[in-house]
Amino acid sequence: GEWRYFVNARKPVVTARFDNLANDKLRETYSGNNNTDIPGRLLISEGERSTRDPIAQAAHDGAGKVYDYYFNTFKRDSIDGQGGKMVSTVHFGSDIEDADNAAWIGEYQQMIYGDGGQIFKPLPYGLDVVGHEFTHGVIGATAGLEYKGQSGALNESYADVFGALIDRGNWTIGETVIKSPPFPRPYLRSLEDPNAKGAFNPKKPLAGVGQPAHVSEYANLPINRKSDNGGVHINSGIPNKAAYLIAQAIGPEKAEQVFYRALTQYLTPSSQFKDNALALVQAYKDLYGNDVKLVQSGLTGVGLNVSGSGGSNVPAPPPTQNPSNNNAPPPPSQNAPQGCTNLIVNGTFETDEGWGDISGDRTQLIDTELPHTGKRSAWLGGQDQEAVNYIYQDLQIPANATNVKLEYFRFLHEETSGLSGLFANDANFGAVIADTNGKIIGAVEKLASSQADDAWRSKQADLTQFAGKTIRLAFTSENPRGNISSMFVDDVALTVCTTGSGPAAPQTSAGSVYVQGNIVNSDTRRGIQGAQVFIMKPGLSASDAAADDQVTRSEIIASAVTDAAGLYQTDVALPVGRAYSVIIIASGFRPIVADDGIEIPANAENPFPVNASMRKSR
Repeated sequence: GEWRYFVNARKPVVTARFDNLANDKLRETYSGNNNTDIPGRLLISEGERSTRDPIAQAAHDGAGKVYDYYFNTFKRDSIDGQGGKMVSTVHFGSDIEDADNAAWIGEYQQMIYGDGGQIFKPLPYGLDVVGHEFTHGVIGATAGLEYKGQSGALNESYADVFGALIDRGNWTIGETVIKSPPFPRPYLRSLEDPNAKGAFNPKKPLAGVGQPAHVSEYANLPINRKSDNGGVHINSGIPNKAAYLIAQAIGPEKAEQVFYRALTQYLTPSSQFKDNALALVQAYKDLYGNDVKLVQSGLTGVGLNVSGSGGSNVPAPPPTQNPSNNNAPPPPSQNAPQGCTNLIVNGTFETDEGWGDISGDRTQLIDTELPHTGKRSAWLGGQDQEAVNYIYQDLQIPANATNVKLEYFRFLHEETSGLSGLFANDANFGAVIADTNGKIIGAVEKLASSQADDAWRSKQADLTQFAGKTIRLAFTSENPRGNISSMFVDDVALTVCTTGSGPAAPQTSAGSVYVQGNIVNSDTRRGIQGAQVFIMKPGLSASDAAADDQVTRSEIIASAVTDAAGLYQTDVALPVGRAYSVIIIASGFRPIVADDGIEIPANAENPFPVNASMRKSR
């Protein structure tokens, strides 16, 4: 590793030091600074130690211990199996209630940990918690178990099983970080006793504590968000108990090899409990021979019969509930007035296009539960297992925009659940403006679940101040434990009206120019509205960038979107004396992919004109 010392310039003391051992693993630990921007501020890199932040050090050390477990036990090199970086963010969450959570965020390939609140102490202090979240990443990189119904319960179960095996010595999860009281048990879950000494109530599986320990207690819940996606955190008690019984019968050393082989070699995204049982039996045969009676006995102990006689007795889940607003009118056309453009793609949420989301890799945010119009809307919250959800679009507002108006409808619903709901604080919802790194630069509105009135309300906001900037429009939710309130969003439009002439290019320093021009229809010679212009970084060809059918921000040096007249100007100035590759795309037109398509001479004046014509798709 790289050796450095950090010294406080105002005090003659070393403020951070490095381990003096060679490292094969690659860890980075960040601080979320008690907000939801991730990864946040880098605190500890590989080989370093923090003398000032014990919570960060616990997360960093925990990731290292879990890495060592997977490598020493299975020769697995990191979460992805290829030596990938292990990223953790501590001090996550903008409120103490929101910080009662830890999660694996698949979109960012990283772990997050809250500082704890009413129920938990700082989450990184639980090695089994770190192991649980790390294992969710392993599951995503291997079996990819879908987060719903029985496959989702298996996802949670394998995270618990390896969390317990990593933190050897007991079969509970969260015992070092739970606050009891107020939580009625000194642990979050028990693999040995999922019923929590009889506290589990099969008639009200989502209330109270405990889980089923046998298929006869299976919680036959609908696959929707309010029912924990079919009870993924409830029914995981059944495979958890089976794993405990198997480990007791064959020993934890053999059991962990069987579990890992079943997960990585046999399970698929849609695997059910019976599939998992068969996978465990086969994995044992692969490793230790055909005498599988002890494994079968552990499975039979929870009602999963794989000996060839009888079934598993696990009922099929009921169908997903129908939307609550079956009579919603059709979605609006979202056509903009003459001379204006609606920049939002799929503002009615009728498809999956246009929107990115952060949801812990587990929840589909575009849903049929409650549309304002059409059949779908964005559903934020509605659960308390993922601290934060948000759905967003990155939008480039033309520099010559004279009026920029945001419009949307939202519906706020308040609801609490279980024992923790008795003392849960508000869930928080909002519509915010951020930069493309996720840093918030403005708020349209902030709402608390206690403001809910169960009615669709319209909201409008003037965003003209962001003309010439690329912004991220995001709708967000933060749900503390026990608060499963929701915000639904629909019919989003960002209407941009321009002057009809190209914007005046800002002054630039010597040696750089803005690129400005007009994109027109080759048949009619009329300007094309909403065409996107991407100029590649020097050395990257447009052909290579377009090879995977997507363009990322890491590949471009400048971009632009045309106004109603087809006029555009790049968001940044470009160095002169170079050639640049360019990609231009527009709905209904053939894309332009031109390697070294723009040559800016050393004596170019600002702005530098580049026009293009596009042919209609046939």
